[in-house]
Amino acid sequence: MILIISAEDDNHVLGVTRKLEAIGAEYLWFNPASFPAESEVLVTYSRFGLAHQLLRHQGRDVDLALVTAVWDRRPGLPTAAEKVKGEVQRKWISEEGGYCLAGVWENMDCLWVPGKRRDVIAGQNKVKLLTVAADLGFRIPRTLITNSPEGFLQFYSECGGRLVTKVLRDGLVYQDNETHMAYTHAVRRRDTANYRAVHYAPLIIQEYVPKQLELRITVVGSSVFAAEIHSQASRCTQHDWRHYDNDRATYAPHTLPAGIEMLCIRLVRTLHLSFGAIDMVLTPANEYVFLEINPTGQWSWIESLTGLPISTAIADLLVRGAVTTAEGKS
Repeated sequence: MILIISAEDDNHVLGVTRKLEAIGAEYLWFNPASFPAESEVLVTYSRFGLAHQLLRHQGRDVDLALVTAVWDRRPGLPTAAEKVKGEVQRKWISEEGGYCLAGVWENMDCLWVPGKRRDVIAGQNKVKLLTVAADLGFRIPRTLITNSPEGFLQFYSECGGRLVTKVLRDGLVYQDNETHMAYTHAVRRRDTANYRAVHYAPLIIQEYVPKQLELRITVVGSSVFAAEIHSQASRCTQHDWRHYDNDRATYAPHTLPAGIEMLCIRLVRTLHLSFGAIDMVLTPANEYVFLEINPTGQWSWIESLTGLPISTAIADLLVRGAVTTAEGKS
């Protein structure tokens, strides 16, 4: 049995469930937003420890001890039943529901894709990630993480003014009930006039890395799918390909050097993950420079644009219920 934890409108899941259905693999698609309003959990302990965990969802009773793999994609937040009207009570129920499910998930000893919640959260910490990547052998950009205005000015001078800035954590900003993306920003000389604003929040400041290509590298277990993004072909995508100009900034499969491919696999495993979306730059001097990894990164758009069989690899990984190492062990 495979458990998929994600919202009902997640198109990434649809691509994988089609593969699972084609081979007859049994799965349950569960959105935590249905709990506790529409779903139930029963966790039973005997005097000697955990005896039983049951998830009751959409008319099905699933013994969670029989789950061999969990794909934790983009879950919604637990939601109170409509009959609960008070805002304070609804918030409390949502928090209690999340706390309950977090414990249930921790009790499940099976393959998690991309990983257990604690490992995913740790894998999203860009401060730590740069240390891990460099220790493994990746080349990384010269970087300053700070809220010091004077430190920013000194780094600006050391790098000859060729810098970019990034947010530390969530790239999404919510304003007036709308979602806005916090893009990578190329620092310009006029930005230094407002340098004191750096004090109000820490940010990542990196020396600008010249780009021949940008790379989105999706690691699924022991499989690596690299796509090259011709971001420099469009002014819109020169500093951040997420501005998207698919007519000019085209995509294609990319063959990584064996050493870089192995580093990507090692990075994901070092973070105790089974999946990761890695962003890198290939410089005009043909050097591969690591930027970051997203344990919950999107990939369906890369698959549709390049034909890389990422959804098949995820389905295969879930069916196996284990990551196969290079030595053939799991």
